Amino acid sequence: MTTGNWQLVTGHCLKTTGHWLLVTGHCLLLAGEVHGQDGSTRAAAGGAALGLYSGAMLGVLGSLTPCTQTYAGARCVRIATVSAGAVGLASGALLGAADGDRLGDHAKTAGYGVLIGTAAGLAMKPLIQRFGWQDVATVAALGGAIGTSAKGAGIGLAAGSLVGLILWQLIPGFELPDAFATAFAGLAVGGIGALAIEAYDRQTSDAPTFQFVAPVAVQF
Repeated sequence: MTTGNWQLVTGHCLKTTGHWLLVTGHCLLLAGEVHGQDGSTRAAAGGAALGLYSGAMLGVLGSLTPCTQTYAGARCVRIATVSAGAVGLASGALLGAADGDRLGDHAKTAGYGVLIGTAAGLAMKPLIQRFGWQDVATVAALGGAIGTSAKGAGIGLAAGSLVGLILWQLIPGFELPDAFATAFAGLAVGGIGALAIEAYDRQTSDAPTFQFVAPVAVQF
């Protein structure tokens, strides 16, 4: 797939699913306002936005190559973008409602990811034909999405790369581009999954514990 087609598929997916994700986000923010413990409604809103952005971008990155090899094509990418964006949105909202400081750390690493992505895009621009400023911006956005959950994305990338290399060696029809696609899919799953697990852990760790005290009388 060419760079132009990649941009068209990505833009179409994000535009089509945006309204649905915004409705979902509004409902989750209302839930965060009621049930937020150590965080705040404002932190939940910021977490929802950050999680939506990261999840949607990672969903596109992880599904683009596999989906374009199927008859579903753009519809497959759309479904992956919606699903990943919804998981990211829910995870970010719950994390922000539970721990605003932890969410701030994710926002900081996302900023570092944008800077690294921008530098990488600028470095690739003179080396790759027809690599324009839109492509630089896309790489910067992907860097921010990866940086939002950098540790999980790194673990997922390592696992996906290992699986891809093994399949490349064992399955005759599994080519090197398929191995790269598997690595990117692992990166996406690792980044989104790590954010979801962290949000769940923060919510459950802050949940009130129930204690039962039974009176005991001892007689001699």
